[in-house]
Amino acid sequence: MGYPGASEADRSLASKVGAAHRVGLIVVAAVMFTIAGFVVVGLIVLNGRNGSSDGSSARIPIYVAALFIALGSVGLRRSQMRGLRLATVAEVRGAAGLISHLLTTTIILAALAELIGLLGLVLCFTGGDMRDVLIMGAVALLIVLPVFPRRQVWEKTVADLAPAIPESETDTA
Repeated sequence: MGYPGASEADRSLASKVGAAHRVGLIVVAAVMFTIAGFVVVGLIVLNGRNGSSDGSSARIPIYVAALFIALGSVGLRRSQMRGLRLATVAEVRGAAGLISHLLTTTIILAALAELIGLLGLVLCFTGGDMRDVLIMGAVALLIVLPVFPRRQVWEKTVADLAPAIPESETDTA
């Protein structure tokens, strides 16, 4: 999309994809740092705790909640980022709607990963140990990594799906 002979519409579309990609990149990077911060705070709290914890009765429900959030995140990503769904969004909402869909889905999936990291911090305060905090942080980072926006993929997706849409539809969506 960014080649020298590109039309004005292609350059405009590329700049919109670039702007959305930057926002997605900033959000996902911030979520990754937040998850790392949750782990660091959890470890500091656990190092400052006097005595050993006997375990928490909340450990299993929190792990189950994290499991469902992780599985839901994977399922949501697979359903919202598959080709048929993206083609439908492009047809109904135009290129701008497709770019918006990519960004919104990225932000939602990053927030779900951040929630898993937050559950690790909650587990730390309810009697969990260092292993619990590290496991929840690792799972949260593993969930957020596939969500990391890739500019070339976004540009290719929009370029492949947008040409079928009349120019007037891309500006109104």
